[in-house]
Parts: sequence; C-alpha cells; structure tokens
Amino acid sequence: MAHIKTSKGFLEYNSHLLFFGNKVINKEVMSDNLHVLSLCLDKIDINWGPAFGTLIGIVRNNDFQPWKPVFDIYILKEDEERFKDVLWLMVEVGFELVRYERRGLYYLKRNNEYIKVFVLRKISADVRHTGGSDFIHEKYLQNTVTWNFKGVELNVPEKVDEYLEFQYGSDWVTPKQTVIYSNTFFAKLWHWMTITIQDHLPDNIYYWWLYQHRQKDFQKFEHRCEKYGIDLPKIFQLSNIKPRKYKKVLTVGVYDLIHKGHVELYRRAKGLGDYLIVAVQDSDFILKYKPTAKILNSTEDRKYMIKAIRYVDEVITYKDVDEIVKEIDFDVFVTGPDQCHEGFQKAIQWCEDHGKEHIVLSRTSGVSSSELKSKIASKMEVGHPLEK
Repeated sequence: MAHIKTSKGFLEYNSHLLFFGNKVINKEVMSDNLHVLSLCLDKIDINWGPAFGTLIGIVRNNDFQPWKPVFDIYILKEDEERFKDVLWLMVEVGFELVRYERRGLYYLKRNNEYIKVFVLRKISADVRHTGGSDFIHEKYLQNTVTWNFKGVELNVPEKVDEYLEFQYGSDWVTPKQTVIYSNTFFAKLWHWMTITIQDHLPDNIYYWWLYQHRQKDFQKFEHRCEKYGIDLPKIFQLSNIKPRKYKKVLTVGVYDLIHKGHVELYRRAKGLGDYLIVAVQDSDFILKYKPTAKILNSTEDRKYMIKAIRYVDEVITYKDVDEIVKEIDFDVFVTGPDQCHEGFQKAIQWCEDHGKEHIVLSRTSGVSSSELKSKIASKMEVGHPLEK
C-alpha cells in the first residue's frame, strides 16, 4: 500500500499503473462524478477548474472532448494540503486515489471514470507550472468567471479565448485530436515500463531527469511569449521541481487575537514547505506609528500563543516587513490578500528580485480579527454575561 501524508494522518491507497488506451469518458457517469467532486471541493473553498484539453471541450462545445479518457482539473499549490485533507471525505463518497506522482499529479477514480488533478506551483510572480510540459500565466487562474457545465459551477479564465489561443494556437476552435491513444500490447508494455522506472527512481535522479525535460518545455513557452509580445520576468524558479530539504516558509502579521483563520493560515503555509517561521510585529513599533492602535496582547504573549500551534516551528519578532525578508533565511514568503501596503509591496519585490517564491493565501471565510473584536465590544456594551 502506498500513502500520502495529510494533516489528518496517512491516507493509504493502492497505486495503479494506469493505461487508458482507447478508453473514452462515459459522459453520464462523469457528470455525476463532477457533481460529487464539486460538493467536496466547495467545502474547502479552493480555486479549481477544468484544465487543458478538458477546458477546450467545455468552452468550444460545452461538452466532454469525445476522445479524452480522463477529465483534467487544476488546483493551486497553496491549496494542496487542504485538497489532501478533503480526500478523506471523497473516499467516503466513492472516490479512490489510484495514483500520485511526485511532480504534483493526482488520479482519482469513481465508477470506473478518472479525474486527473494537476497541482500548479508558482515559478515566478506571474507564471505557474504543472511539473509537466505546461506553463500558465497567473492572470488566467486568478481572473476567472464561473461557467455552468452540466449543472456544475467551474472556474474558467475570464479571457478564456485569449488563453486558449496562446496555449494552443488560433485553430483551437477547430475540433481535432492531437493525442492518439494506442491500445496495442507493445504500447501498453512501453507505458508500464516507463512509469514503473519513474516511480522507483531515487529522488535525486528523478528530479534531475524531470528538470532536464522541463527546461526544454520552458524554452517553448518562452518562444510563445515572444510571439505574442508577452514580457517575462528575469527570475524563474524552475528549480522548484527539485526536492529541497528543510524548505523554509515565512509569514508575518500582528496576530493579536488568535482565531481559526490564523491556524488555517499556518496549516496551509506549512504545507508549502518543511519549516514554518511566523514573524510577529513588535507592539512598541506598532504603537510608535499608530498610537491609537488597540493591541490586546503583548508581543511576548502573542509569540507564546503562536508557538503552541503545532504547524509553527519558529516564532520571531519583526518591525518593518521589507526589512525582515532581508534578515532571515527562507524560501517561500506567504501573505494574505489584505497585506498589500507599501511595506509589503517592497518586501514582495525584494523576494521576486532575489529568487524567493511569493504566494498569496486566501482568507478563511467567516472569521477575522476585526470582526471578532467588534463582536466582543458589542456584547460588552449591552451587558452580555461575558463581562461578569
């Protein structure tokens, strides 16, 4: 039995050497699978949607591609830990995890139909990578609209025509099968041999082999960008597909009133690496520039509470965010969507200039420090039992 590590423990599964041959999707069964899948993924509120050839079929014909054997979807790297946790629920409703590949690829099976899940990781400020041959601009993943596909709300790029033309050329609107699936004995044998060898390669050899192939794929991506007049940043972290021991993640904040949203932030941030550093802003520094700020807990008390959270490995104090990123050793800088003032902009720019990965994690819906403080204040004003 193989297994993957989740925050709920090790999830065991039977790993399969998949070969689809000339199999095609059973539309009725896959439609049911998508409804169940969406119910599970919507519980964890992550960014996901159709990918690659699957997206073409949906946009062009509002249907499954007639020759595809699997349904392709994407998730973002920062949501992978939440996705792994929801796999427990998916197993309960009939899904099986039948294969996982180190580059960031999951295969799910339900009622003999397969869903392929690509994990997209950032390799620069505005480009993500599947770990395979495909690279995607961040804007097509963040600027999305909902597309009702057979009763399921899916995220597709707002400028989907522009994306598909860039990815596949102007003739993407013309149906054509670009991948031919063979069902011969020799094709099956070659596929199984290749996959078996890859599965058993030591990490250092596997990632070296993967890196060589991905460099060639990235050159093709660069040529397409040049053709369409798209400027690319100078620094890319294609080496992210190489294993790095003790990958350090940094996140910063005030964290005055610890709540579920903070714990969820730390859990997801820890999933992006091996060692999580939480920087807590110094109270005296805050009050120096914001004398009216209402800090309930001292710097040391806030650090004490955060250190007790099991996802956190180290807690430090900082003053200016654009200075702390220069002072400590880390690989990934994690921020929230509301951390966007000038200091954060400088810190993010420094990260991009020095090859550090920057990831924005969405807020946990339904909870925030300011809302909690307002609720407490309102209850105190009306003589709620809490004040006694």
